[in-house]
Amino acid sequence: MPRLSPAVVDWRLDDGEEVSSSFESEDDVNIPVIAGSVSGDSSEDEGEGEGDSSSISDCESVTSGTRIVEDPNGLVRLGASDELRGIIEKKFVSKLGYIGIDARVQNIHSNLFDASAITQARLMSFQIFTKSVEKKNGGDANIKCAWFGGSKDEINKIILHGFGSDNIQKNGSFGHGIVLSADHSPLESVESAIVDEDGIKHILLCRVILGKSELVNRGSMQCYPSSDDFQSGVDDLLSPKRYVVWSSQMNTYILPEFVISFKMLTSMNRPKSDGIKKPVSPWIPIPDLIAALSKILAPKAMKNIIQFRRNYIELKICRRDMIRGIRDITGDRLLLTVLKDFTQQRRSNQL
Repeated sequence: MPRLSPAVVDWRLDDGEEVSSSFESEDDVNIPVIAGSVSGDSSEDEGEGEGDSSSISDCESVTSGTRIVEDPNGLVRLGASDELRGIIEKKFVSKLGYIGIDARVQNIHSNLFDASAITQARLMSFQIFTKSVEKKNGGDANIKCAWFGGSKDEINKIILHGFGSDNIQKNGSFGHGIVLSADHSPLESVESAIVDEDGIKHILLCRVILGKSELVNRGSMQCYPSSDDFQSGVDDLLSPKRYVVWSSQMNTYILPEFVISFKMLTSMNRPKSDGIKKPVSPWIPIPDLIAALSKILAPKAMKNIIQFRRNYIELKICRRDMIRGIRDITGDRLLLTVLKDFTQQRRSNQL
């Protein structure tokens, strides 16, 4: 089988660019273009020709010796002097730094999609569906970059086999699909990444076909687009932080292109101390919370909450993901009411 050409990548930062649609922000990067395909990238319309020095070909970089093939899954490590690594690393670190989180990138690997006939077919499939969605939506496939965090083993399985049911259960609060973090908001995916035996976290940077997106509310049990007009879901139509790709499309609408391995230098669970003693937040044991919510919520919602708890106990998700999943289903207002009631009852019992 002839080897497919990897993606020709244009990962320049464009923080000063004017917002041109409800799904674009000044935080977006220019979308990569698959060689030989027609994509939703607007770079050509902006006068960026083939001679643009910011565009980097994976093939050219590999032969120049700046990238090292070191993985049977078809991943190549980008060298420290690689321009593409510098752009991705700057983007990732700066977005976390903006919210006070200090991270240090250890390695960035690029996916060449040549590990097997299956991985090559996955790239071809993405190209085909890009063209299909473009045709359906007047020439715009609305391709975005997005993050997905997981364990080292989970990331490796996605690279080799694609997304699976385990990846869906992890974010079940937004329907039956894969939930990715928008390019400008990597925090949730960073939190979902699980530290490996070397103290390193791993996160995917993917290209995603969104097409026309519809609103998906927290706690939704949606499995497919609500109509033929939509191809994906978002948590907010004006400023989305989460993209939802339905399970039926998860391996045709998502292309995992890079694996970023990094260490956290500051804790995400504890803000930096400013010398002022903060009040202790109300708390409630999870079993007591589930018992209280079972008197209020519908059986379907409770089933999802219990599943989050079970996944945490079985080490399928971290505690932060479990708490976030419960919050997504209950909403903060209801959760706060239950917390206050529990706190008051506890105080009364202590009198």
